[in-house]
Amino acid sequence: MAQNKDKQIMAQSQLKMAHEWATSCGYCLTLKDLVSVSVVLVDYCENGYSKEIGERLNKVDEYLQQQYKG
Repeated sequence: MAQNKDKQIMAQSQLKMAHEWATSCGYCLTLKDLVSVSVVLVDYCENGYSKEIGERLNKVDEYLQQQYKG
């Protein structure tokens, strides 16, 4: 699916941010996990914070803790 230029830039920015965040937290994410985190972050950038975004972020945190630190 084609993306407009602004959405492409946002997606690239959030991929970079997710990678830097994961590295700073000691996670070596798989490509799939990195993309998954960035998708949630793009959704946050587009729509702002909501209860649903908060729940998704909690699920991401729980998953990463179990997968990479647990």
